Amino acid sequence: MPAPLVGALVGALALAPRACCSGRGGRTIGRAVRMLSDDADYDLAASEFDLLEGRSFRREAVLRYALEYRTEQLRILFFLSSSILAAAAPWIVGDLFPPALELIPSAAADAAEAPGGVLGQYAAAFGGAAFFSALTVQEKGRRGAKLRRFEKEFALGDLSIAQEAAVGGSLSSARVASLRDRRRVVALCGPPPKLEALLQDAAVYRRRLAQSGVVLVAVPVAGDALPPIAAAAEAEGWLWRPGNARAWYGYFCDLLSDRADGRSADGGPAVSVLSSEGAWLATSLKGRSVGSGVGALPWDELLGTKLPPMAPCAADEPSIARTPAESAVLAAQAALYEHVANADWEAVARACAASDDEEVSAIAKVGRLDNWEVVLKDGVTRGIRLASADALVSPDGKVAWSTGIEHPGPEQAKGWRDGTLLCTQRWLNEAEEGASEPCWRLAQHRTIPYAESMDAAACLRCDRRGCVALQRLR
Repeated sequence: MPAPLVGALVGALALAPRACCSGRGGRTIGRAVRMLSDDADYDLAASEFDLLEGRSFRREAVLRYALEYRTEQLRILFFLSSSILAAAAPWIVGDLFPPALELIPSAAADAAEAPGGVLGQYAAAFGGAAFFSALTVQEKGRRGAKLRRFEKEFALGDLSIAQEAAVGGSLSSARVASLRDRRRVVALCGPPPKLEALLQDAAVYRRRLAQSGVVLVAVPVAGDALPPIAAAAEAEGWLWRPGNARAWYGYFCDLLSDRADGRSADGGPAVSVLSSEGAWLATSLKGRSVGSGVGALPWDELLGTKLPPMAPCAADEPSIARTPAESAVLAAQAALYEHVANADWEAVARACAASDDEEVSAIAKVGRLDNWEVVLKDGVTRGIRLASADALVSPDGKVAWSTGIEHPGPEQAKGWRDGTLLCTQRWLNEAEEGASEPCWRLAQHRTIPYAESMDAAACLRCDRRGCVALQRLR
C-alpha cells in the first residue's frame, strides 16, 4: 500500500509503545496487596469511611490509590495548607510584625497609605486563598473519580461467571477476580433484541476473542432471558453466562448512574439506557477498565488497541470454515488477497460491491480517500499473506463477514516487529435470484494493527472507491 495510507499503519507498528505490566511500581503494589491479603484479620474488601470524600470505599481501592498516586495526595495537602495560610496571612503578619512597625513610624504610615490600604491586603490574602482552594477542589475531584473507578473495578471482581462443560453438561463457574493475569473480560448488557445484535457483532470476532484471551459475558436486563444466539455461542465456547444475572445487571446500572452526563443515581435513567441502547465494558488482564460505552461495540478497534493477542500470531495458522457457505466466503477472501498480493488494483476494484459504504463516506468527508490504484501502487503489498481466516454468513445468506490476520510482505515488513494486522471484510451476495451459487462482493474492508503488547494508533477503512486512513493523534 502507498505511503499516504500504509505509512500510518507502519508508524503505528514501529513506534507504538509496548505495554508494561511488571514495572517497579506494579510489583510494589502487588506485594503490598498480597501481604495484607495474607492477614486473616484484615479484609481488603471491607468498607472504610473516607473523610475527604464523605463516603465509604473498599480498603483495597484506598490502598491502590495510596500506592499509585502518592504525589497527588501531597498536592492536595500542599494546596489545602496554602489556602489556609493565605487566608490567615493578614493576621499572621499583624501578630508577628507590629513591634517592628511601631519602631519605624514612617513604615507604619507608608503601610497605612499604600494603595488599597488594609482592604487591599485582605483582598490579596483572600484572593490567594481562593486560588489555592480551587486547586484543592480540583485535585480532590480527581482523587474521588479515581477512587470511584477503583471501587467499581474491585466490585466487578466479586461477580461470577459460568459456562456449561462440553462433557457432562455441568456448569463450571469462576469469580471474575480469579481471572486476573490470565484472561480479559468483556461484558455486554441489554434486552434480548439488543443483546442479539451485540452478540452477532461479537460472533464475527469469535476466533479473535480466543486469541486475545477474552471471556465474553452476556447480561440480560432484569427479568429477561438471553437471546437464542447465546445458547449456540455457549456451545461453541466463546460466550459465558453471568453467575448471578441480577448482580451483573445491578453493576451495569451503578456504572451508568455514575456517568458524568447528568444521569441520577436512582437507577431510573440507567435502566432506560440499558433497555433501549444496551451497554458494554472491557477489562485488562489486571482487571482494570480499558473501555466502556453505550450501544454497539467497535470490536476491531477494541481488539487492536486494548485487547491485543496473548501471543504472536502464527503465519501458518489455518483457515476455518464450518459450512459450505462459509467456505465460499473464504474463497472470495482468498481471491481478494491474491489480487492485493499481486498489487492488481483493477482486479481488487472488480471484486468490490457496486454500492458505497456509509462509514467510508462519512470518514472521507473529513479525510482523504485514495483510490485503489493509488493504494496499491509501487507494489508495497506484494507478498502479503493471510492466515487464521474465518467467516460468518447471515441466516438469509445475503450478507457475510470474514476476518483474518495479515502478515506483511517483505516491503511492508521493513522496520516492523511482530507486524501483524487484523482485517475484517463485509460481503454482499450479488448473485441473481434463484442462482445456485453465491456471488460475494466486497462491501467494506477494515484493517488495524493487531500484535502482542501493542496499542494500535492507526487503521484503514476501504470500499469500492479505495481507502481512507484514520490515525490517533495522541
